[in-house]
Amino acid sequence: MSKVVIYNSAELGALVAGLAQKDDYPITINYKVGSVRSISANAQFYVWLPQIARFYGEDNEFIRKWMKHHIAWPILEGGECEYSAKVRYMLAKAGYEHLQPQQKINMLDMFGVTRFFTTKQHNNFRDMVQIFWAKQGLQLNYINGD
Repeated sequence: MSKVVIYNSAELGALVAGLAQKDDYPITINYKVGSVRSISANAQFYVWLPQIARFYGEDNEFIRKWMKHHIAWPILEGGECEYSAKVRYMLAKAGYEHLQPQQKINMLDMFGVTRFFTTKQHNNFRDMVQIFWAKQGLQLNYINGD
């Protein structure tokens, strides 16, 4: 069964138009009203990413990797989870400490980080991103305005 999350009336219209062109009937639609935030925590980060890149004068990929290395990884590493211990081990075996800063950023990018966050860690990550960039002069707001 396919699950579709709709964030606005334009997306709802597109879904209905797409369904009208199919011959897969009957269709069952279940719905529920979403939470206060209009998009997921991870999606919110990807809304901020181009804003930060424009502000900083870099491309999205550089900013994503930089924040993963400087903000997200310390959060995960500070928690005591089996995954972060494995990543620390792999980085040590690869000579991470002896690499240049950009090489470190690129090496860490080979590992998942935010996907292993708890809800509390992801909330902390978004807070830290907002605080860091506010200090630089960039206000990052949630889609719902918070």
